[in-house]
Amino acid sequence: MLTGTTAHASSSVDSDQGQVIWLRSSKPIDLPLGTKYQSALAKQRSSVSAQRLQTSERPQAPQPSSEAQEQKIAQEGGQKYVAESGNAAAEKRILNAAALTKEQCRAMPDAHTTAGKVINHFSFCRWGYNTAIKLNGQGEVEGMVRFRETEIGTGSDNMRDATIEDHTDQLTSSGVFNDSALMSFEVTQAGWPSASSCKVTDISSNPFTETVGAWRDEYIAYGLVSAKGTGTGPDDIATCVYQHNWKVTGDGATTPWSSGPENGLRFDSSKSLGSKFYDEGVIFDRVIPVFSYDRAKSDTKGVANHVYDALYRPQTTYPQKANKVIPGDIWNGRPPLHRNWANYDAAAAETARKNRNAKDAACRGLSRPNDSYQCDEFPFASTMEGAGLGDGNFSVRYVPGAENSKAGSELSDWYGSDRILHNNAYGIFVK
Repeated sequence: MLTGTTAHASSSVDSDQGQVIWLRSSKPIDLPLGTKYQSALAKQRSSVSAQRLQTSERPQAPQPSSEAQEQKIAQEGGQKYVAESGNAAAEKRILNAAALTKEQCRAMPDAHTTAGKVINHFSFCRWGYNTAIKLNGQGEVEGMVRFRETEIGTGSDNMRDATIEDHTDQLTSSGVFNDSALMSFEVTQAGWPSASSCKVTDISSNPFTETVGAWRDEYIAYGLVSAKGTGTGPDDIATCVYQHNWKVTGDGATTPWSSGPENGLRFDSSKSLGSKFYDEGVIFDRVIPVFSYDRAKSDTKGVANHVYDALYRPQTTYPQKANKVIPGDIWNGRPPLHRNWANYDAAAAETARKNRNAKDAACRGLSRPNDSYQCDEFPFASTMEGAGLGDGNFSVRYVPGAENSKAGSELSDWYGSDRILHNNAYGIFVK
């Protein structure tokens, strides 16, 4: 079901008589001319689940959202994706994002929610039906436009520039909002930490207007960009909230602008990702990424088994602690991990030092099989929840050194490929 917030109709009275109404739904709404709006919609509500969109006489920019607010939205929204380890898998995520089609997006049933579907940090999909209805003084339909809107977003791993595509199809028009009426599209955005942190580019005009009939199978693309230096902190972080707005003008009737559902982006220019990765990028950030290990892979199985036990059988891990709860298993309600980049600031360096010292102290209580083994820790040394936190909710184990090095390299590469920055939350999954 697509949900929206309560609309402010063009009339100030509570009755629907004489109003112009915008609806958003997950299925087409059928309101023939002359039918009573309330009764006709009520017959379909169980299957349509339509909600009114916010409306205004002018397109209203969304409220800006800080990096902290964006992370809160991600955690409260509950969206997750699992990132397979390895460079090939990372490259596939980028390629699939760039190649996502409108047909693939529309085939995703969970993409017709208000939030849409964040497929991964570089790919976003959302679709739903927008319906504009003009009522006469008796509450009867005297004009309607209905169309399906499909949004496809593509982030970037090498520049502060995202691309948004907007496709319209399945359009039906009638009455005062027939094919000869005019329909306008406008994208509004809000940047943080300043208004200049996010701009709309690469669109011929904003708003963009055509006849209703011309929108029957239309396609618009535009960019959302953030110039280097317009962000904040060592990673030059900026965020952007954007939304799509629609207006129809027909035979003596004009709708207010609809205010569609929002979405968020995060731009960065970070030095924390290593020389293998670009120091600029933009991601869809309203999601919690999940890194994965596979116990069937021989080159990392020692670490994978260790992390598996730490997540799902913490009572079997060392050092022992009653009621040990090790974070990272967000699939089962455990808190996420947060990356700690030691070079971020003095506090991050101190966290890294404490993690290293606490891990080394714990490892002295274990027997080392031979010189080829290394002491592995979970949560990772590169997290804020590591052994140095001091709460005892961690595990150490000796594993083959080659496997430990390979697993660590895969984690570091994932930080780079999926642009996991300092203090970013993430989960862990082991199969």
